[in-house]
Amino acid sequence: MIHMRCLIVTQDASIIIGKGGSHVNEIREKSGARVMVSESIPGNPERILNVSGPLDAVSKAFGLIVRRINDEPFDVPSVPGSRAVTIKFMIPNSRMGSVIGKQGSKIKEIQEASGARLNASEGMLPGSTERVLSVAGVADAIHIATYYIGNILIEAQERMPSASGSSYRPSSNSRRPPTTSSSTPYVPGFSSYAAANPSQQLQTQQIYIPNDLVGCIIGKGGSKINEIRHLSASQIKIMEPGAAGVSVAGAPAPTGGEGERLVVITGQPANIQMAVQLLYHRLEQEKQKQLRAQTASNSS
Repeated sequence: MIHMRCLIVTQDASIIIGKGGSHVNEIREKSGARVMVSESIPGNPERILNVSGPLDAVSKAFGLIVRRINDEPFDVPSVPGSRAVTIKFMIPNSRMGSVIGKQGSKIKEIQEASGARLNASEGMLPGSTERVLSVAGVADAIHIATYYIGNILIEAQERMPSASGSSYRPSSNSRRPPTTSSSTPYVPGFSSYAAANPSQQLQTQQIYIPNDLVGCIIGKGGSKINEIRHLSASQIKIMEPGAAGVSVAGAPAPTGGEGERLVVITGQPANIQMAVQLLYHRLEQEKQKQLRAQTASNSS
């Protein structure tokens, strides 16, 4: 599983979404990836495109996105003379070295394999620790290049799972960094048309979290859990100690270990996934904080 973010101009965002979300729903259906576009920010010409899922589905989605921007059919190879589209991926600075490779070896390898052109920005985006990796090419080239880039990022994540940073947040004045100095990735208000469809039935997902980390999930006065509820548009209930999961719609009940607390999340499928990502990110933040404190204590 991988989550890739990129900047797109508002005009291309409108094309990708389509009337009533028709285009973005088709891309989701044909690729098997989750595709979401952030809300438009007045005064900012760019929006964030989020694509997540298995790597092959994500890379296929980006190929389809380029076809949609170029108004090309989805089911035929790119023809010679197709217009090259530039996808501006946002890559954490800590991962960019892995993508570039020693003396640019990885970028050269991706360019040769895909036919796309890659260029990594020198500086970071305002108020964040992310840099832009521009990938230009026709649909098939973008599809192949995205697969290579995603594979490198997954390998880097396995080697250095603790790497974290602050993600770029579009604002009306993107030249000026945001005033908040949070290391939490920006989760914009998603235009999730599938999730906005009232005919979709609510679903329930049950996960377990360590009992000693429940406090960091809830936050002072419930501030953190309320923020996650708001961002994900999901109902989140932290059960009492000892509560066990129940089977839902034929799915077996999840089992928790000793010292774990059951969390029940209810909402649209896309919103549930966002809630789970936010919860796990919060847990990871807290674990890293505890690890740093322990390291500092040992060194002193």
